Amino acid sequence: MSFRVVHPEPSGPHDERSDASREVLVELYAPASAETVRVNMIESINGSAVGDDVTSESLSNRLDRRILGVIRDASDAVVVGASTVRQEGYLAPARSRLAIITRSGDLAGHRLDSAPQPPIVLGPETARERVESELTGIPHEFAALDSPALDATEIVRVLRANGARSIVCEGGPTLAGTFLSAGVVDELCLTTAARLHSPGVPLLGPLGTTIPARLTQLIIDDASTLYARWALGAD
Repeated sequence: MSFRVVHPEPSGPHDERSDASREVLVELYAPASAETVRVNMIESINGSAVGDDVTSESLSNRLDRRILGVIRDASDAVVVGASTVRQEGYLAPARSRLAIITRSGDLAGHRLDSAPQPPIVLGPETARERVESELTGIPHEFAALDSPALDATEIVRVLRANGARSIVCEGGPTLAGTFLSAGVVDELCLTTAARLHSPGVPLLGPLGTTIPARLTQLIIDDASTLYARWALGAD
């Protein structure tokens, strides 16, 4: 699959159609700094976070999955909500540590048996017992959060205390909205699949605030899928 960088105006080696090699994507998706928080998600044109199979997988394509891998590899921790683990049978990233956020400790349907690194599960102390039951025999770590409301600022603080400088949140919609509302996100990486989908699931939960954004990069592939990088928090 090939693509073009359409913003900023090309002036270097990517001014023509480029093959989606890992080397090129690593350059294009390098984090702005060593200590950063990104949200990476995919949507349909009308803003649905899921496709025909009621997961994000049916919206994705080969280039999106390759970009996903590049962003994960540039991150110390990949953050997902427990509902994503349950609904999508979430596979742990190959090189980064998986961080699962849960209120209840319910991780039914997980596929963490072969995780390359022991995942870290963050939730209130009341979730510990169920997490331990769900992950019996699977190496993992539980980090108790002070706030049962799953405060994104605290989540980032705890992850940083556990060595995660670069963090990417992959959702679902509620968790991504929580991160964005808290003002802890530096960049939104958003893929827009070239399709309309209904009924759908909104890309984000309620934000409760307006967040300024600035487009720093836009790619289009030969299937008309758009790949955007948005810097957040600056007018």
